[in-house]
Formats: sequence, structure tokens, C-alpha cells
Amino acid sequence: MSSFVSVVLLVLLLTLIGSGALLFVTLKYYWGERGKPPATGEERRRQHEEELKLRARQIEHALQNPPRPRDPSFWNNRKVR
Repeated sequence: MSSFVSVVLLVLLLTLIGSGALLFVTLKYYWGERGKPPATGEERRRQHEEELKLRARQIEHALQNPPRPRDPSFWNNRKVR
């Protein structure tokens, strides 16, 4: 067998191994220990609404509790009270 053919076979073998590993990891992630496929339709909408409520609470908290500014002096690294 020539070296060119052996290189081509090696590349094909490594490609198949890599594709198999990717397929295995993908299937294990989506249908493995988590136990269910990705969210669909109504479940995704519900998750999105919960996310929006959480973001609204975070924004409200940030507006009620703004960060304290630093002292303009470069060497004083403590927060102003």
C-alpha cells in the first residue's frame, strides 16, 4: 500500500471517529442523563416569560440600589459613603 493511500485511509478513519464522537456527545447531551429533548412550544414560551420577569426584578433592584461611586482620588480605592 502506498503512503498516499495510507494517509487517505487515516484521514477517513479519523473523520469517522470524530463524527461518531460528536454524534455520541450530542445524543447523550439531549437524550441522556437530562432525560428529555430540548424544550418546545409552550414550555419555551413559559421559560421566556420567567426570564423576562427575572430580568424586570433585576432591573428594578438595580434602580432602587444604584452602585456607590468611587472617590475621585486615584489613590483612594475605597467606596464613598
